[in-house]
Amino acid sequence: MDQQTARLMFEEGGTLVLLGMPYGTEFGIDMNSWNIAEKFKGVKMIPPGLHFIYYSAVNREGDTAPRTGFFHVFKQREVLVRHYDPATEDLKPADTDEEEAARIRSNLRNLDRNLGAYPIESWKKWVSLSQHVSPAELYRMEPISGKICSVPELIHQISPSEEEDMATSPSTSGKSSAGVFSNHSYLKDPDKGTQSLGQDDKIVQITEYSDSAETEGSAPKKKLPALPNMVQKPGTEMRFSKFPARPYREGATPSEITRYSLDSSYTIGQMVEGIEKPESLLAELQLAFVCFLVGQVWEGWEHWRKLVLALCSAEEFICQNPALYEKFLSALHFQVHEVPEDLFVDIVESNNFLASALTSLFANVSDNSESLPASLVTKARKFKTHISNKFKWNLTIEDDGEDAPVVVEM
Repeated sequence: MDQQTARLMFEEGGTLVLLGMPYGTEFGIDMNSWNIAEKFKGVKMIPPGLHFIYYSAVNREGDTAPRTGFFHVFKQREVLVRHYDPATEDLKPADTDEEEAARIRSNLRNLDRNLGAYPIESWKKWVSLSQHVSPAELYRMEPISGKICSVPELIHQISPSEEEDMATSPSTSGKSSAGVFSNHSYLKDPDKGTQSLGQDDKIVQITEYSDSAETEGSAPKKKLPALPNMVQKPGTEMRFSKFPARPYREGATPSEITRYSLDSSYTIGQMVEGIEKPESLLAELQLAFVCFLVGQVWEGWEHWRKLVLALCSAEEFICQNPALYEKFLSALHFQVHEVPEDLFVDIVESNNFLASALTSLFANVSDNSESLPASLVTKARKFKTHISNKFKWNLTIEDDGEDAPVVVEM
């Protein structure tokens, strides 16, 4: 980068100021991560737009804690200030964020030597993976807490049977389930999301019942320990669109169910109804992928995989939204190069889900080539050739002739 461009980026780009972050902490922004040095106080020259900031505490032995991060849309010349809280190992906004940001902005020249420059050479790749995620789409999908955690924050949810046991137990008689719920030491401060169990925590006891009635004088059944019912802490979960409970409409005939099993247009259509516009699916596809790739969130990978499978087999939806699929192919082109090939193989079913999905997609485009725009047909053909050569996959549906499966109309 020449001096003039660097000066322009410094003046017009965003600045992230981190105060109190310990030496050696793993810190990253977008596709770049480092273990910070003693004088590190943030990043300068950040291009305006969406960015993902993440961090992990590192102990003396070099062990790294689970990754935590947050998305932020930087405005031109914005200064974002975060303080490191050693008690929670988390970055938090300052109470007087605006005043402090203004003071730091006026002192940026003196702070310059403690700020690392944003690696501009990686920006193009980041944009290719996140360009469809607008501020509105981000707000719709990110957790209410604003934090992206690689390990979910879990809390103990009292089940109806546990409530009944506690209601009849002498030690808890008369207490509400909420009162018992709050007695667990790991819920002392819900805002901190502490997950470690304290000394007062006990495994819930349940009774083993016999199918036959107990005879008089028989010994009572022993109580067996049961694991607590742990659920993700409300407000920390990603808010991706929900897939419908069944991939076909209520009251569908057997022939319709068979057709829906081959064409996921109903599934995709139901999801679009919940998010109002088809283009939002591209934002979900990209946000889910970067949450997995950079945030190390497995939920992101699962949602991305299911979304790819559904989009690729939605023949009717392809014909209705050809422009969307041109962008979909471009997004996939950049995504598939960022993860190892063996990740596309389903461990349970031992098949390559992406190869199967793309085979369906290319077949659907080919079968409807006369009614689809030539630009989409050409793009699909080039992408098929590229993927076939790169991974050595056969992405053509073989004609089995007389042995091919036959769909019978009921």
